[in-house]
Amino acid sequence: MKVLLSIGYLVIITLGLRYPIMGVLVFSYMALVIFLGKRKKWCSSYCPRGSFLDVIISRVSPARPIPPWMMSKEFRRIALLLFLGIFGTQLYLAGLFTAWQEDGLLRLGAVLVRMCILSSAIAIPLALWKNQRTWCSFCPVGNILRKTR
Repeated sequence: MKVLLSIGYLVIITLGLRYPIMGVLVFSYMALVIFLGKRKKWCSSYCPRGSFLDVIISRVSPARPIPPWMMSKEFRRIALLLFLGIFGTQLYLAGLFTAWQEDGLLRLGAVLVRMCILSSAIAIPLALWKNQRTWCSFCPVGNILRKTR
């Protein structure tokens, strides 16, 4: 399953800007998994980025310990607020805080794909620097799911 999720992840970050509906599909997949009660296993089993990091990047990651400050509650909160701020700004710039337009779903998909690419631009260098799951220690989705436990 992790191999398939890794392939899907690569497809999303390479073709997502051309086909923005992929962003909506990924978000829908995440919502479905969480709705089905699998939120505790999202990060370890169902997250496409986590699977990509485990299957592909782990082969070249130095597997060093993640710095404790990156796992602190304060750092996770700052990362979550920063990510939500960027996400909100992207939604605003896409015109999604006004009346819903005919291409609103595609605009939303484009925002979701851009956020995926942005977080990947952070996750991959961190994985190559320390540990393949460094990003996961403060990932906004994991942070939100952690809050609801």
